[in-house]
Amino acid sequence: MIKIVRLILIGSLLAINSMAQTKAPELTVVATTTERNWNGLAVSNDKRIFADFPRWEKGDNPSVVEIKEGKEIPFPGGTWNEWQSGKDPKTAFVSVNSLYLNRADNHLWVTDSGDPFGDSNVLGAPKLVEIDLATDEVVNVFLFDETFAPTGSHLNDIRISGDHVFVTESGTGAILVLNRKTKTIRRLLAMSVLTKADPKAQPVVDGFRLQGEDGKTPAIHADQIELSPDAKTLYFMSPFGPNLYKIAVADLLNEKLTDADLEKRVTVDRKVNPVGGIIMDANGNLYLSEVETKSIRCEGADKKTKWILQDDRLVWPDAYSITPDGTFYIVVAQISNMSFMRKGEDLRQAPYYIFSFKPTD
Repeated sequence: MIKIVRLILIGSLLAINSMAQTKAPELTVVATTTERNWNGLAVSNDKRIFADFPRWEKGDNPSVVEIKEGKEIPFPGGTWNEWQSGKDPKTAFVSVNSLYLNRADNHLWVTDSGDPFGDSNVLGAPKLVEIDLATDEVVNVFLFDETFAPTGSHLNDIRISGDHVFVTESGTGAILVLNRKTKTIRRLLAMSVLTKADPKAQPVVDGFRLQGEDGKTPAIHADQIELSPDAKTLYFMSPFGPNLYKIAVADLLNEKLTDADLEKRVTVDRKVNPVGGIIMDANGNLYLSEVETKSIRCEGADKKTKWILQDDRLVWPDAYSITPDGTFYIVVAQISNMSFMRKGEDLRQAPYYIFSFKPTD
């Protein structure tokens, strides 16, 4: 039965792709690791490659690495990758969730959710760390106290426009806005159903409905985030969909608007399949890492499918990074094979991949 479902899904993808406007690009292996599954990546303007290992389980893996000549070099050095329980969490990575490269200044941003091993947040650990890649030095640490990262919170993905950093919080569901000039933070839409996982969304991978040992689909709240090319619109969603939401950035920055006002200004941009990550290019094409079919879908600015790239190695394709020359990099996280998604059974298999591809338009 599982094989039949799989063949139907692949057949549907092939049918859709045959009607697409553009041929799908091909994947190129950039890096592999056998040391657990990485979760995020960022590639600098000069194509330095960085990846992160969340602290999902005990071990000696560094949290952030730079990949050089096939080797994983702890980054940025010092004690940042040497945190242990009881040590100061403000100056070390406790549990890194994602990386982001701010193209405007070539600075690497590290999102530390501060909740190692899936436990509660370590006091003082949730933070964003900004690193200047010209010097490889940490230039800013933005701490999120319990007001903005309460118990059960999980700082997730970020996007940056000017002085503002937009952060999804997927543990309890909220959008956070950091003004990096004033270092003030606002927590928005925390009570809204729009930042919460839809309990009706039940993703199926390889014929298996993703579920924990309790038989319930894990509730991952606001997670994926993106800005439009003109930085006037912010998109966000829970990974299992079914809605990709959008709101004007001007509304998020308008401190006179209440959460009730903001909720009324959020609209559904489009319906989406369960995804591991999203990104939008300068032409407004949206790339969706579709987890059920191990695919990357490209939708044009008109929201029509341009192409679908399907590859069985794309086991939970996750975060993207687009370099100035238009090359895409994507990390494969295998989250759908982790025990909390597979009713307690760990189905992860090395190697874990980072791929690149370059669309034809």
